[in-house]
Amino acid sequence: MPQSLSELSPASTRILFVRHGQIQANVDKRWHGWTDSSLTSTGQQQASRAGKHLKRRHPKIAAIYASPLERTRHTAQAIGDALSLDIQIAEGLKEYGIGEWEGVRFEELRDQHKFFDRLKQDPNFAPKDGESMNDVSSRALDSVTTLAKKHRGETIVAVSHGAAMALILANLLHQDPYEWGRYFFENTGITELHVGDKTTLIDFNDTSHLDDLQI
Repeated sequence: MPQSLSELSPASTRILFVRHGQIQANVDKRWHGWTDSSLTSTGQQQASRAGKHLKRRHPKIAAIYASPLERTRHTAQAIGDALSLDIQIAEGLKEYGIGEWEGVRFEELRDQHKFFDRLKQDPNFAPKDGESMNDVSSRALDSVTTLAKKHRGETIVAVSHGAAMALILANLLHQDPYEWGRYFFENTGITELHVGDKTTLIDFNDTSHLDDLQI
């Protein structure tokens, strides 16, 4: 992580994306999607540390937004407690919902259901009761664009999810959702984007606040 804050253009918004803290599905390597669950004890520690880290690193954060799911709300609340800010819900930041396949292990999604192969063939493919890659890209980008316009010249936190954030970065930085495979986020990893007329990636998946945490 750089020792000094990167300069922010008045026409841009600094968005600090934070993946939620650990949940049991992360430990079990299952796609959790829209399913709700609490943070593990490790996840709670991660969230608390992320909040303290952000307070030290970015003392002038204007707002905290979170996906409506429990794991992101609880992570955002820990950050909000550190920053003395209330959290606001941004529906578009929620995770990629895969309907009837939620809770399935990634290995099974890949080998048995051919989920990732189907996505490569058709970005409009959606499992039963789930979303397509294009669905997620559209609503997540709408949410980020709205927040960026609202907070121009300011710094905000957006607590979201691994797949949703990967699609946000793929679309903003490459204009191609299929680039999402470039981006894997650790639990409470912090990614800094400057969003304005163009989008600039300043820092990716900073986990320095977790260096001495036993996981």
